Amino acid sequence: MPIGCYSGDNMTDKNNTNLRTQRPIVVDCPHFNENNGGAIVLHVLVHRLRALGVEAYAVTLEQDYADIKSPLLRVLKKWNRRRRLGPFRTHPSMDVPLASKEIINQAIVVYPETRSGNPLQSQRVVRWLLHKPGFFGVDAKIGPDEEIFYIAEAFAKDVKNISTDRSLRVSWFRNDIYQNLGLPRVGACRMIRKGKYSNYQIPRFDGTILIDGKKHTEIAKIFNTTEIFYCHDPYTTYAYYAVLCGCVPVVIPQPGLSSEEWRSGMDLKYGIAYGEEEIEWARNTANQLISYMATEKERDAVSLLRFLNTLRLIFD
Repeated sequence: MPIGCYSGDNMTDKNNTNLRTQRPIVVDCPHFNENNGGAIVLHVLVHRLRALGVEAYAVTLEQDYADIKSPLLRVLKKWNRRRRLGPFRTHPSMDVPLASKEIINQAIVVYPETRSGNPLQSQRVVRWLLHKPGFFGVDAKIGPDEEIFYIAEAFAKDVKNISTDRSLRVSWFRNDIYQNLGLPRVGACRMIRKGKYSNYQIPRFDGTILIDGKKHTEIAKIFNTTEIFYCHDPYTTYAYYAVLCGCVPVVIPQPGLSSEEWRSGMDLKYGIAYGEEEIEWARNTANQLISYMATEKERDAVSLLRFLNTLRLIFD
C-alpha cells in the first residue's frame, strides 16, 4: 500500500504550470518506515508532487492519547514518543520537507484514513484511503465536505457516493532487493501483519518461517529459499515481492470474501493464489504479474495528474 526505487521522477515537464495548484499541498506523514506501506506512500506522494513542481510538504502530528484520562500521563506519553522517534525522518532519496504553520494555514491538507477528524482544522481536506476506514480501529470521522481518494478500489467499496475517478496511486517498489537468485527451496514462510485484525484463527508453531518484523534483505533471502509464502494480509506488496523472488504467495482467504471479490479491488490479479487450491494457477501466471507491474510507473503518473487536476477544479 509500498518497481524499484524510482529515482527518475520525470513523469512530465516539471515546469508545466498547468500541473500546479495555487495552494500548497500538505500531507499528514508519520516518520518514514520502510516496513510500513502507509508511511511509504505518504512520503512518496510528497516527493512525487514536488518532482512535478507542486509546492508540497509533510506535516507530522503528535498522537493525542485521547483515551488516557490523566493530563499528566498524556504529557508524559507525548514526551516519551517525541524522545523515542527523534527528528522527522524521510528516506534519503526523497524530497519531503516539513511545512511551516503559515503554509499549513493556506494549504490543501491530505489525511490518511487512520487520522481521526481534521486536527489541523483545515478548510480544504482530502482523505486518502490507504485501507478500509475503521480497519485499524480508528474512526476517521470523515467530514461531509472532504474530498475522498483511494489507493485501491477495495478500500472504497463501503464508502457512499465516491466517484470512480478518485484513484490516487503512487508506488515505491524494491526491485533492487527482491530478485530470484535461483537457490534451492524447501518449506514455507508466513506473514501475519494486518491479518491480526481478522477474526479467524492464525496457526502457531506450524513449521513455517515467520517473517513479520524482519528487514527487506532478510525477507528477500527467505523468499529465495522457500516454496510457499502464506500471507494473512490480503492487500500487501509483499505478495508481489514473493513472486519476484520465485516464491508462490498464497493469500489466506478472508471470511465472506471470495476470490473474485478480492481480485476485483486490486491490481495484483495474477501470480497470487487466493487459497491453496490456486497455487498451480499462481505459478503459471507469475510472469504475467511481473509484466503488468513493470508498467506501474506509467499508471501512477496518470493517477497523480488526475488528482492534481481534480484539486485545481475544487480548491483553486
